[in-house]
Amino acid sequence: MSDHSAINPATNPTIFLRLKNSQPAPRELAWNDFHQRYAPIIAGFARRLGAQQQDIDDVVQDVLLGFFAKAPTFVYDPGKGRFRGYLKVCTYRALGRRLGKNSKFQGRPLDQVDPDELAVDQVWNDLWEQELVRRALDEIRQQMGQTKTFLAFEQYVVYDKAAQDVATNLGMHLNSVYRAKEQITRQIQERVQSFGDED
Repeated sequence: MSDHSAINPATNPTIFLRLKNSQPAPRELAWNDFHQRYAPIIAGFARRLGAQQQDIDDVVQDVLLGFFAKAPTFVYDPGKGRFRGYLKVCTYRALGRRLGKNSKFQGRPLDQVDPDELAVDQVWNDLWEQELVRRALDEIRQQMGQTKTFLAFEQYVVYDKAAQDVATNLGMHLNSVYRAKEQITRQIQERVQSFGDED
């Protein structure tokens, strides 16, 4: 994507442009960001398709190194499809190469399954969305730190503690716990939506 006016500000600038930076330090930061964003999705997908931990690590490395090699000439063109689809196919192929005949999806050899099959897409998209929520929550945690609002949300929603127990533990009114849940949930949804512009 070369038209900077079309870049959503949430991408700051898009990770693909940052990966091409001629300066080593910003490029390294972009690669760290790329790894943090996508390695968990690749690993989760490999795990869900039956890979063992050693193979999972190798698949993540294969995909990321493959993309690293292509990064200097990679041009993200949303008209050709979403990046998430491209990365899914790269991961799927890496799994097939790494696991060979031992790779299976729902009991079928991986080489006999279309990576665009609905069930495969569902696994990939579920993992993708989970990672977006995790990223959003991490950003909000960094921003809000140890505020009572965030702690109430975390204890009530993330750790599944009873609302009344959370209120008592934090010295809050019960309604404040419910408001914390609504507020942070809305923030997560907004961030996830902004992340969606990157995929």
